[in-house]
Amino acid sequence: MTILGPGDIVGLVNSTHATDLFVAVVSEFDIFTRLADREATTARQLADLLEIDERAADVTLTYLAALGLVERLPDGAVRVTQAAGQYLTAGAEIDLRHYTRMSSDRPGSRAAVEVLRTGQPAAWDVDEGDDWLNRMSQNDFAETFTAGMNARGTYLSPALADVLRGSVTANRILDVGGSSGIYACSLVSALPGTSAAVLDLPSVVDTSRASIAARGLSDRVDVIAGDMFTELPRGFDVHLYSNVWHDWDPANITKLAKASFAALPPGGVLVDHDMHLNDTKSGPLREAEFSVWMMMATVGKCYSTPELADILTPVGFEDVHLRPTTAGYSVVIARKPA
Repeated sequence: MTILGPGDIVGLVNSTHATDLFVAVVSEFDIFTRLADREATTARQLADLLEIDERAADVTLTYLAALGLVERLPDGAVRVTQAAGQYLTAGAEIDLRHYTRMSSDRPGSRAAVEVLRTGQPAAWDVDEGDDWLNRMSQNDFAETFTAGMNARGTYLSPALADVLRGSVTANRILDVGGSSGIYACSLVSALPGTSAAVLDLPSVVDTSRASIAARGLSDRVDVIAGDMFTELPRGFDVHLYSNVWHDWDPANITKLAKASFAALPPGGVLVDHDMHLNDTKSGPLREAEFSVWMMMATVGKCYSTPELADILTPVGFEDVHLRPTTAGYSVVIARKPA
């Protein structure tokens, strides 16, 4: 990949863990040999066959489909492609499983094996041993992490604002899990007459306030210290979750969706800004690679629009649809009935 702009750098970083997963499923589980004679395999069936976690199996199949090593069938199951059969199965004339195994002892590949087997996030930092969620309660890590989210958001937020300016009417925006406030600041700058508040953990909000003040927007963007899994504050007509839902499983996303539905006024809007898979969960590759990282680091993954609609519609939201922003990112927008 040639680096032509910031989106390419973001995509490169997002792909960090994906090759480790490929090495793990080939070297430790011999996945293509075990699937080669099967006409179709679902994520649930793969989990049973390899004795791995079902979420990890789902993320793995999406990534392999994006690579062209398995093919998605109309019912959502997969089958091995010709390329995988020719080069990654037992008895192949050019058997590149042996070459792949040369990287199987790398720490990242070993961590991928463990996540596949247990479904539990790997340690964010090998030296510290804690996963991402526990590390976020520590002020020094939270500050470093927030700086990283702010750097990415500086690039992504103008495209988010451009899309929402043409599709959402907002007065007050609640940026749930809003970290540095970069997205809230971009939105109020792009949407005249709006104000916003960032809701995030107590370990994060001092950095949020400083970042918002540095942008000269403290008069329009407030900061609220709190837990998004408790009752959300009322008085906001747009709830923005930017790069939040990929950290969580469907049960927790449902909790957040229900909290938003309860707090939003009639006609209020929920916006999920993230990397989303295509409707068939066969890619795109950038999004599938990022989903691997989320599988490795959190209890979440990247979701498709139909998967999110299956969560949001029963809660009561309607008009669930996707609009692209930039660099593989997009928004899924849903409305509370007026």
